[in-house]
Amino acid sequence: MKVSFAGRTLLLLSTALAAPAHGQTARTTALPDQASPDIVVTGARLQSVKDIAAKRSIDVISDSISSDEIGTLPDFGLGEALTRVPGISTIQNNGRGEAQFLSIRGLNADYNLVEIDGVPLPANEINRRNVSLDVIPSSLAARVEVYKSMTAAMNGNAIGGIANLRTRSAFDNGGKPFLGGRFDIGRWDFQRTRGGNMPSGQVEMVGATTFGPDHTFGVVVAGSYFRRVSASLDSASTSPLYVDPTTGQKLNPATTDASSAFVVPSVRRWLHYDNLRQRYGGFAKLEFDDHVMFKGALTFAKFYHTNDEDRQANSVTPTTTVTAATNTFANITNVTANGGTVTSGNYAQADDSRYFQKRGIQYADFHGELAPASHMLVDFGLNYAIATYHQDSTTSVFRAPSGANLAYDYTISPGQFPQFNSAKPAYVFNPANYNIYDYQAVPDDQKEKALTGRANLRINTSADDRGFGVATGLYARFLDRRYDRNVNDYKPASGATTLAPFVVPQSYTPYNGHGQSMIFFDPAAVSRFFNANPDKFTANPTNAYTGLQSDYRLTENITAAYVMGRYALDTLRLTAGIRYEATDLSTGSYALTTAGKTTSLDYGQQGQHYHDWLPSAQFDWNATDRLRIRAAFSRTLGRPDYSDLAGRQTISINSTTSFVTIKTGNAQLRPRRSDNYDLSLEYYVNRDVMFSAAGFIKRVQDEILTVSNTELQPFNGVTTQVTTIRPVNASGTVIRGVELNAVVTRMDFLPHPLDGLGFAANVTLLDPTPPSVMMADGTRRQLSSLTESANVVGNVRAFYTIGPVTLQGAWNHLSPLLLTTSTTDPTQDIRYKASDLFDAQIRVRLSRALTIIAQGKNLSNNRPARVTGPGFGWLSEELVNGRAYYVGALVRF
Repeated sequence: MKVSFAGRTLLLLSTALAAPAHGQTARTTALPDQASPDIVVTGARLQSVKDIAAKRSIDVISDSISSDEIGTLPDFGLGEALTRVPGISTIQNNGRGEAQFLSIRGLNADYNLVEIDGVPLPANEINRRNVSLDVIPSSLAARVEVYKSMTAAMNGNAIGGIANLRTRSAFDNGGKPFLGGRFDIGRWDFQRTRGGNMPSGQVEMVGATTFGPDHTFGVVVAGSYFRRVSASLDSASTSPLYVDPTTGQKLNPATTDASSAFVVPSVRRWLHYDNLRQRYGGFAKLEFDDHVMFKGALTFAKFYHTNDEDRQANSVTPTTTVTAATNTFANITNVTANGGTVTSGNYAQADDSRYFQKRGIQYADFHGELAPASHMLVDFGLNYAIATYHQDSTTSVFRAPSGANLAYDYTISPGQFPQFNSAKPAYVFNPANYNIYDYQAVPDDQKEKALTGRANLRINTSADDRGFGVATGLYARFLDRRYDRNVNDYKPASGATTLAPFVVPQSYTPYNGHGQSMIFFDPAAVSRFFNANPDKFTANPTNAYTGLQSDYRLTENITAAYVMGRYALDTLRLTAGIRYEATDLSTGSYALTTAGKTTSLDYGQQGQHYHDWLPSAQFDWNATDRLRIRAAFSRTLGRPDYSDLAGRQTISINSTTSFVTIKTGNAQLRPRRSDNYDLSLEYYVNRDVMFSAAGFIKRVQDEILTVSNTELQPFNGVTTQVTTIRPVNASGTVIRGVELNAVVTRMDFLPHPLDGLGFAANVTLLDPTPPSVMMADGTRRQLSSLTESANVVGNVRAFYTIGPVTLQGAWNHLSPLLLTTSTTDPTQDIRYKASDLFDAQIRVRLSRALTIIAQGKNLSNNRPARVTGPGFGWLSEELVNGRAYYVGALVRF
């Protein structure tokens, strides 16, 4: 029997279903050689001191990043702040320079969970289960704790780990009133070509105070605004062609070794993005603490991120006709390792896509703690959250027809973007030769609602309790997700218009364009022309089908319970427990089905139920006052992305080639399941110096991959090339890794002024056994690596303080990431190249209340690059985001 969303709300309110908090902390032994209390600790050193203390105090294997002296994380977003945590990296927003998804220990973001005060929030992305971190302001966090080993009290959907954002409390620091904030203004050196270049920057404030009799009430208020005004250039040359260097014949890399073949670029495409990105955030918490038995908090938060983007693109493609008798390209000649000649182009294109995206999260949370007796604690809470995604996109496409006018020579330099030299540049760059080809307006809407209840009972399990203890709890999460897409696609009637009337005076000469400039035009003028001349356009008859076949609704109900026992001595703690999680999933969507030449659209509903027993155990031993040894075992899950579970089927037909692409979901996808083994050694010299080494093994079953299969097959009664893209469960994988971490907040053993030096450095090394996939020919192929997982993650943060001045530099390294996998041709796999980011900052503390700050971001000018082909030797795509420079101040009252 189905229960309505409102019914679930009443059910939770009436039964107080719940789950445990992560709030247990282990006893902290006093550290030797404490710093003198009169030393003022600020900035990077203050954060590092807090991070060492947090790592020592948390029961599980963990790392964290803490707020600075103004109570906020000193980065532009939660994702950027997390890259300073050992073993943490992030997946950027389409490589555009903003941290979006979390990777723990180099593992795919789908392996991990993001929570706020112990509650997972709904996802605000179309294609993922994850929360988009660039929506969450860093001012929200007092500390972010990353748990790398799990207990039964924690959410089971976390193979890699859990990042838990802990919000500020008014009772922190003894409940003293606090008001702090920051503001800065900056500029990206890659500026917008159109739309103006107002300054980038941010403003955020955090305030807290206690009041009432005996200061039993508290309030925290925070606000944040961030703006980024910048541009990006994306150079793309995807799906290269291959020619046998001896015979000159076309090679099929799916069946023939192409490692020594000559490569022919199949497209040269430049995409120039003008962006205005803004983030707004507000947070308020009302607290009560009677300082005896009960404390509670009622929290409200709302934050959202907008992206106003104008994407201009120019491209040219060759005519790839093959002469059957000789199996050679008819219009591609003089092919060598360094270049060749294209005697006829398939088409040249100028297009513009105007996007306005808005992603948001808002939630209300109540949390209470009751201590009815000595050594007993009851924890309970209720959270209601809504995540939204909306995008309005309008695309205008103009094309110049195929023929010898589009002929060109091309040259190739290893590791560089190919250069196209037009034989008739006056023709190719003349807007009058481009006719309107397509006009499309597509709004996307998604809303996800999640109602979460949790509670637990803990007896004799607090940090100072000794002997036997027990904890138990309940958890329930009811999620409802809806996605709606409308497609309005129009083709021009004969003689509609050329590109010439819409061209604007602005243009851009790419750094790799060798003097060639892009054609820019005004998309708003095209929209006005479209609206004023409806008779010049014909609606695509498949618009209704195309929109409906993308829509889906999904509900996921998770209920869980756990029991956990604990035995503690002064230096030793043993914890073991088991968690039960039951999942009920239902998806409804439309699918196109074809019988002969008849295509129909049918609505269907699918679902599945599964349950898991998730045991865990923790061993924690203070071998000495300075040496701590931890060992852990846990079994955890990795549930599939929502869009992968939607049983929809989206079919698109290329209007030029008539090739068909079918994207399908898979409502029967099984979750990943993993047995995790962890061992950690932590050596605390004092509060300022810490070294740690951790090893881990994860045995993952039912890995999930998105695979593509391209073959000739009947479609609508005609045999054509059909590419099917579908998520599947692949074989299992074993992931072995080592994590090394060192923090020295000050080198007081050095003579002055060198004693102001400090650093934090860490590296994570993975040795995975990648999964294998079934190829279209029935064979199995082992992948080159895990998808979206880096085998090497490194971070180094060095800082130097002398008097009121602090200098800081931060370097982040990420080894290559596999992005997509082909089941027909391994050379079509795509991965990101290794990346190195360097940021720097200088602070000058003028007084306790005011600090001046200047910083540079991406000073290494890292360019995210995608590679493909044999040995990933072909540069498929390269993005230039540029450097950024900011100056501002920190204030505290």
